Amino acid sequence: MRTLTLATLLVALAAPAALAGPQTAAQLLRSVPVDASAVVAIDGAALRAHPAVHAWLVRQRVLTGTDGDARRFFDDAGLDPLRDVDVAVVAAVPDGDRTGGVALLAGHYDTAALGAALVKRGAQALTIAGSPAYRLASEHEHGGPVVVALPSAELVVVGGEPAVTMALAPPHAVLPLAADEISAGRLDVRAPFWLVATVPAQVRSHARAAAERVHGEGADAVRGALFASGTVRRVVAQATLGETLTFSGAAVADTPENAELLRDTVKGALAAARLHFQDSTPDLVDVLRGVELRLDGPVVAAKGSIPVALLERLAAEHRCGAEAERRRP
Repeated sequence: MRTLTLATLLVALAAPAALAGPQTAAQLLRSVPVDASAVVAIDGAALRAHPAVHAWLVRQRVLTGTDGDARRFFDDAGLDPLRDVDVAVVAAVPDGDRTGGVALLAGHYDTAALGAALVKRGAQALTIAGSPAYRLASEHEHGGPVVVALPSAELVVVGGEPAVTMALAPPHAVLPLAADEISAGRLDVRAPFWLVATVPAQVRSHARAAAERVHGEGADAVRGALFASGTVRRVVAQATLGETLTFSGAAVADTPENAELLRDTVKGALAAARLHFQDSTPDLVDVLRGVELRLDGPVVAAKGSIPVALLERLAAEHRCGAEAERRRP
């Protein structure tokens, strides 16, 4: 099969990398369209250098390119998905009456080979903002065309044509969505993983409507959780990885009163989780007990950490359980 799907291309390009990239997530953020409603960044080079991440990635067939179609594309494009992409910044942007996306992928590419591999799979060559680009033969789920722009050997941009065109414009000030969280001290764009997003009004409305439809035993707790989630206007999160996975996040509610309700809902969920794991995974109970919650006006902030060794043990137990389940007659 020679048609290249968008999913295969993004997996190929967004896999974490081992080499230092020419651009950081903070630099790429200045090329994200200013009307983006969500941004996710992964410093693949930093994460890929961690032994635990490396060990996990090499076990993933799709990421190492051993699957048939993906492997052939990697070979044709001269692309090693574990080494050639250093930083990925992906944003949700308006696309007419829908939400589209754009991905900025900094790394090291053989642009001639990558372009030829795309054409081989039916892509149409064109030029966007003075940069060579390719319109994929396949379309994304909403039916619009997807383009891949190759402005340099250090950057690939993937998305709908309008969003890619905006991303290829000269760098601009950081979009307000991220700038507000940076100035508030809730977002550190130097972290190897971070995200910031506006919760769409439609999603908030659906959560509140769902809360009204909950009845029966335990309905009050579920209703409260749904209503609280429906008051959140913005979320931000980040994580760093060393001997522990340290994470922090914040949710900005519409009012301080609803933020307090959200804080209480999270506290209740943590208590329920501790009860659930107290016999099966006591180490995880300690992790849950260590999660810190803080209320500051309309903002609920959380912070915690989990030892990497515990994550590895839980992952190993999950793999063993899955293997046993597959062998069961």
